[in-house]
Formats: sequence, C-alpha cells, structure tokens
Amino acid sequence: MEKQLDLIINKYIDEGYFPSAVCRIFDDSKTYYNKAFGNVNTGTIFDVASLSKIVTTTEILMLINEGKIELHGKINTYLPIINEYKTLKERLRDVTIEQLLTHNSGIIDWYPFYSEEGTVFDVMNKAIGKYEKFKGTLYSDLNFMLLGEVIKASTGLTLEESLDKYIKEPLNIKDMCYCPASRANIAPTSYGNIIEEEMCRERNIEFHNWRSHNEACVGEVNDGNAYYFFKGVAGHAGIFADVQAYVDLCRYYMISDNELIKRSMKEQREGRGLGWQIAEYYPYGCGHSGFTGTSLWICREKNIAAVIFTNRLYTRGETKNINDFRKEIHNCIFNNI
Repeated sequence: MEKQLDLIINKYIDEGYFPSAVCRIFDDSKTYYNKAFGNVNTGTIFDVASLSKIVTTTEILMLINEGKIELHGKINTYLPIINEYKTLKERLRDVTIEQLLTHNSGIIDWYPFYSEEGTVFDVMNKAIGKYEKFKGTLYSDLNFMLLGEVIKASTGLTLEESLDKYIKEPLNIKDMCYCPASRANIAPTSYGNIIEEEMCRERNIEFHNWRSHNEACVGEVNDGNAYYFFKGVAGHAGIFADVQAYVDLCRYYMISDNELIKRSMKEQREGRGLGWQIAEYYPYGCGHSGFTGTSLWICREKNIAAVIFTNRLYTRGETKNINDFRKEIHNCIFNNI
C-alpha cells in the first residue's frame, strides 16, 4: 500500500493540484503510513479551514452530553439575543442545534460579513434577510458561526478557552490553536483571498481591505470571515494544527462508546451526520474537508482513518478541486487494509 499511496500523492503534486502534503493512515492505536511531500514535514502546522467545524461539533456534542444544551433545543433558547432582531427572530424561531449541525437550518451558505458593520448578529440579520429561506440541506458557514456563539454563551468561555477545556486538555492534543503566535513550521496557505474577491464581485458586494496578492498567508487564517471579521477565531474556521492533532481527535471518535458520538458519524440528513459529511469520497464512513486542502476520513467498520493536509490554494495558477484525489486515496486504503 505504501508504494501505491506514494504514487497517488506524487501524481497529484506533479499535476499541480497542490505543492505540499502530509498524509497519515492509522487505526485506533497504530500508524500504517506517515509521510510528508513537498516543502513540509510531518509536524508542519496547517490552516485547517473547515476542519475547524469538527472541533466545534465535538465541543457541541460534549456540551450536550454534559446537559448544558440539547440536541433538539432551539438556538434562540441559548442565544436569546436573536429575538432582538426582526429577521433573525422570524427565520431562526424553530431552528435547533441538530439543524445547525446537519446544515438543515434554511440559512444561506455564505456571506462576506466583513463587508458590513456591526456585531455578528447585526450582520447576520442583514445577510439572512437578503435571501429566501432554503429548503433541505445546504452546507453553510453561518450554521457554525452560530454554533460557535452557542458554545460561548453556554460555557461563558471564549472559543480559545473552550478549545483548551473540551478538546486539547481531555484528549491530550498539543499542536492546535487559533491565531498561532509563531510562524515557525507553518505551511503557506494562499496569496490573499483571490477566490473570495471573485465571490464578492459575483454578488456585487464591495470590500476594499483585501490582503495583498504578492505575499503568502502564513499563520493567518485564509477564510475571509474568520480573518477580517472574527479576528481569527470563529466556529466555522480559524484553527491551525498539525496532522497529529487531528489524528488524536479522530481516535476519540474511533474508540468512543458514547451513543451521541457514534450517532454523529451516521447519516442524519441528506449527506450529513452531526457535523460530519457522508459522501462517496469517504467510503463506508464519514469525513470532512477544509477549503485550504485538508481532510479527515474515518471508517469505524474497518477501524481505519486518514488525515491528509495539503495547501491546494498556495498557487499562482488555477485552484483545483481535490475530491477525486481524496476518493482515490481513501479507496486505496480501504481496499488494502
């Protein structure tokens, strides 16, 4: 399997899908494969982008198990400030924690909060009011922005503090943080926010404080909302970590006997567990991806998992979708273990 994995990863590097990668294949106790490619090493820190959502998910599930919130509890119970806004009160009246976790809240998928003034609730009220309610499953950063606010309101902690209390300390995770203090051994992520600039143009939304296209983003979160609006700390993005940190987090899910944790990894709504994604590129299991090129895959059925970090946005040319790469890697692992 090692030679096959080497060939797959090098093929995608050679074809310009990403310049660097770290790949770790493991079960609940052993490591089968642990290699770095390109200008990184196995301990390099990456901007994990939406893999931050799995951290947020884990904290939410822990709070449910502690009895501080309920899976089917309405979010306006935990965030009463919602009721002070006409649109939020109306549109989020019946939305539950479960609907946020499964992306079935009816909320739009994305909005550049940094293009507006005010608090997260001020801007969300404006943003949601501009679009019709969506029916069905729609992957949305706004769902996890709200879950981040639920964590803060329910614990009285900042997201940095809750990360320490609920994730790093109990799971003995070392290299995971928001807003890293040092740039040492951090993979470059991108040159500015070229893709988000185009997303704003498509929506006729103006913003004039973009980062330079001439300097690589290193140690500052790529996601525009996390960087410009939330100052690096949000429920949907912002975490920096090495592969080992997410291996430890995956193993928590692999060995847990907690019914809610196990349920979270099964499909609850179309293509969605509680926080997790169910898709063809996560064979016989679940996973999640990050926009910067990161991903997790867990197959409890075979007691096997993979954490793969790449920096696919760190390019001067076309940014390529790497889901085919993920599918090829995961199927190779599944068929050879």
